[in-house]
Amino acid sequence: MAARRAFLRVLGAAALALSAHGVIGQQPKVPRVGMLYFTRPTDAFYQTHVNLFRRRLAELGYVDGKTIIIEERFADGSEARLNELAREMVAGKMDVIVTQAVAATVAAHKATTTIPIVMLHAGNPIEAGLIESLARPGGNVTGTSNISLGGKLMDLLREIVPGLRKVALLANPTNAGVPPARKDIAEAARRSGISVVFVPVTRADEFPAAFDTIRAARPHGLLVLMEPVIGSHRAKIIEFAASNRLPALYDNGSVARDGGLISYAPVFIEHYALAAVYVDKILKGAKPGDLPVQQPRTFELVINRKAAAAIGVTIPQAVLLRADEVI
Repeated sequence: MAARRAFLRVLGAAALALSAHGVIGQQPKVPRVGMLYFTRPTDAFYQTHVNLFRRRLAELGYVDGKTIIIEERFADGSEARLNELAREMVAGKMDVIVTQAVAATVAAHKATTTIPIVMLHAGNPIEAGLIESLARPGGNVTGTSNISLGGKLMDLLREIVPGLRKVALLANPTNAGVPPARKDIAEAARRSGISVVFVPVTRADEFPAAFDTIRAARPHGLLVLMEPVIGSHRAKIIEFAASNRLPALYDNGSVARDGGLISYAPVFIEHYALAAVYVDKILKGAKPGDLPVQQPRTFELVINRKAAAAIGVTIPQAVLLRADEVI
């Protein structure tokens, strides 16, 4: 009997040792964050803004490759590729998916209604069916949204183009943020007796026809609503406006820095720091549906005087004084 008790003690000790070894040997799960972009990795906008996202995560205590893994995917301007990448991220069991603009957010939301999604400056997310309200998103999507500045763009163009009577509006009608902006632009134009020629572009191969339409309309100015499809071809739009001596305004600050005439837009870089905070909260247990969506808080007016001089436009002093940056 004594021998049996001794054997059981040894067996129990061995089992306890094995159990302890198993607990000690377990490694904490490293969260994986997927970042989904419609753009290309060479896009200057991406390179500037994503660095802030990573820096903010580091400030919150995350070490990339050790306590968090960030995986980036780029659709290179292809909607089909965007949807494919979203499905791949879901299959890869990401803990959070961060999405740039409404197009990537819609693609991710189609792929999953359970994995948390943090959207970046998404236009009109309620109408796009991504959230129930800004205060209570209600599903698996939260983050930051964009807002319509259409009326302000029209008023600004009227300030810099004396006798403005006709404006061309280049935009992607399939983007959820475009309809409210288009409505605001139409209302501002109506108040000032200005006609608007709407020029839609939904794919890259539609740009040549769109440019022909603008030339034929002979507008006094051009408004460009930036989103992934339009934004991925900003260089050709800037060149088109310059070669046709057409004053053009854009709702993304980086376009004037890239050679466009004037940009008036939210300061989108702030959204990338906010995205890191959302990711941190979600990884610590918060539900995206309980985290309010934040709208833009600061805006910037960027004027490129070199571009103005090239097409013979004189920017009024009153507008220059309001500018946050003059190039």
